[in-house]
Parts: sequence; C-alpha cells; structure tokens
Amino acid sequence: MKGKIEDKDALRTALRAADFKSVRGEFKFNRNQFPVQNYYLQVVGKGADGRIMHKTIGTLLTNRGDATCRIAR
Repeated sequence: MKGKIEDKDALRTALRAADFKSVRGEFKFNRNQFPVQNYYLQVVGKGADGRIMHKTIGTLLTNRGDATCRIAR
C-alpha cells in the first residue's frame, strides 16, 4: 500500500493478507471485516507476593466471529 490508503478495497485485501503476531493470539478476519478470534476468561488480582497480576483462567469461545454477522464464514 505504501501509505496510500485511499483505495479501500486494496487496504482490506492487504489487511486480510497480513501475517503478524497479535496480543489477541491467532485470529483472522471474518467476511464482515471483524476478527475471528478466541475469547478468554481473565482475572486481575493480587498474587502470592501481594503484587497485582493478570491471569488467564481458560478459553470461553474458540474461533468466535461477530455474532451479528449473517454472512457465511
């Protein structure tokens, strides 16, 4: 794209093709441009040392797309 974002179709194509590490874990884009991703149960609280910590308890939804999308995945 080289910074030329005016061509929206080309931008969408570039985003769909992007291969990168995400803080969300692995995901892909649904046909409506929303990500298909896992959702996790997480808590923030004090650890054994008294410091605030963030802990993932488990996976709630796997490969979940936009629930309102009526376009086939």
